[in-house]
Amino acid sequence: MPLSVQAGYAPTMADRALLLASMMAVTAAPAMAERAPRATLVHCGADTCLRLSGHRERVAIAVRVDGRDLAVEGGRAWWMTVPLSVARTWPIARGDRLDVTLADAGKERRMTVLLPPGALGARLELASLVISAH
Repeated sequence: MPLSVQAGYAPTMADRALLLASMMAVTAAPAMAERAPRATLVHCGADTCLRLSGHRERVAIAVRVDGRDLAVEGGRAWWMTVPLSVARTWPIARGDRLDVTLADAGKERRMTVLLPPGALGARLELASLVISAH
């Protein structure tokens, strides 16, 4: 028998719902703040652009690439879109990753964004492509 029933108290559905909601709120908040930023390719007019998006604990936290503040939209859930020609000027870490820094009152947290394959690489025109099976 559960302890609450032995003590003469049976929790109501409202009590259970409140307990469940409290547990979810406590565990979900850090998970949202810790999600890594994402990078996707989107169309912007006739060009292709890179969209970065992520989450921050507060709106006052600055989002930076290469030490420069980015003009992001949104609140705690932020996003920004830049043409690939601009994104290609950013320093790329390990070829397929971009370091994004979240800066707040002297504290900085560096996060790595996985870039879409070939997104910031140079274009290479192929005359032919040979694929062989082993």
